[in-house]
Amino acid sequence: MKLLIVGARADGQAHVVLEVIQSNDTHQAVAFADETPELKGQQVLGRPVLGDPAEIAEQVAELGITGAFVAVGVPRARARLAGICQSMGLSLPTLIHPTAYLSPEAQIGEGAFLGAGVQVLPGASVGDLCRVNAGTIVSHHVQVGFCNTIGPNATLAGRSSTGPFVFLGAGCTLLPEVSVGEGVMVGAGAVVTRDVAADLTVVGVPARPLDHNSKR
Repeated sequence: MKLLIVGARADGQAHVVLEVIQSNDTHQAVAFADETPELKGQQVLGRPVLGDPAEIAEQVAELGITGAFVAVGVPRARARLAGICQSMGLSLPTLIHPTAYLSPEAQIGEGAFLGAGVQVLPGASVGDLCRVNAGTIVSHHVQVGFCNTIGPNATLAGRSSTGPFVFLGAGCTLLPEVSVGEGVMVGAGAVVTRDVAADLTVVGVPARPLDHNSKR
């Protein structure tokens, strides 16, 4: 499948996504799209940036592109851009690094990403458009909600769960059976020992609310 990568930051997620695409013969990364006007017409990682994804449907069709992957870390922005891609008729494949482990008894949604060394254990589920970064452990019977971003080396212990649009910082931990609400941001290294209500930022050990978030 010929793919469009949405998000063209060469020193960011685009490079990580491209590496995974190149690790197998299933997909071919043809071009980038990005909402940054200055990137239009530039070459990034050896591929052209076509322009704003909302304005390139004709070019995408001419190139024979049939799928897209959104390489953007902010959850709500990723969901919005994925919607634009779907409006062009593009499918949203799931990408899994060859060193990741996905249990046969786990589920992973459309347009999700599992980075290097990620483990998703039996009974766990990872929602559509989730990004699970390198070294993360999604333990048994964990439920990861729609369009989460999980930073490197996070640990989600057994039967914990997250709502939609959650951002978990690098190295944070959710203890068993903890539930994290919609739009929550968990700081890097935090240890979440109790349920967290929607739209809070929590930091520290144990994690405590910092302030209310604006919508991300």
